[in-house]
Amino acid sequence: MFVSDEDEQRWHIELSEEVDEWFQALPTKAKAQAIRALDMLADRGTSLRMPHSRKLNEELWELRFRCERVNQRITYTVEPERCVITLTTFRKQRDNERKEVARARNVLRRRKGKG
Repeated sequence: MFVSDEDEQRWHIELSEEVDEWFQALPTKAKAQAIRALDMLADRGTSLRMPHSRKLNEELWELRFRCERVNQRITYTVEPERCVITLTTFRKQRDNERKEVARARNVLRRRKGKG
């Protein structure tokens, strides 16, 4: 889990198992790049916009950043009380975005079914 500061104005970021495993496997420099992106999301939440974040539908967003010299995405949803729940992560490539967004929607659907 990625925990933001105790500052009540910041959003709490909860890493999914997939995102946490990806994050833990990153080398130090790439981890710092991911932390910068997640910190920006913790600071701005749903007010974070392009080019750093994009709303995909009513309940799904993507965090957009460069990591290890590639365009990286982390999909997420938000819950009340300033909480961001990450869902999936993927490297942005020309041919994979639709498939990856569909996968994120499925993860969100399964998560809501459990909750």
